Amino acid sequence: MTTTKYTKLYHFLNQKDWKDADIETRQLMLQIAGADSREDRLLTANDIQQYSQRYSTIPLFRVKTNRSDRLWLQASQGHFGFSVISNLYQAVNEDYFLLADQVGWRSEKDWIDYNKINFTLDAPVGHLPITWLVPTSF
Repeated sequence: MTTTKYTKLYHFLNQKDWKDADIETRQLMLQIAGADSREDRLLTANDIQQYSQRYSTIPLFRVKTNRSDRLWLQASQGHFGFSVISNLYQAVNEDYFLLADQVGWRSEKDWIDYNKINFTLDAPVGHLPITWLVPTSF
């Protein structure tokens, strides 16, 4: 079972409610990084690095499996999750833009708008979670 901190995420993922699970993942990252008390509630590169360091000594996109990742992996049968994104990132020689193109975060070299996020299993492998990225369009 999950700890109280992850109960909402567990529920959303078990219901295949990918959008709410994505939003909840962002909330958890904000809390873990200590960014939830700031007025803008934006995850900075420093926040993401801090999040990564809490779970791994390896930087962003090399996050070892953590609780939220395991929940995403289990619910999506390996289609979504941080470790999926990490593996894809390694496969494209850590080229962030190639990764973004491959997982559907960009279209024709432009970041997708929030309303274009594909919250279904028809999305490319590694497409979710995404809202932690916070491109300016989110």
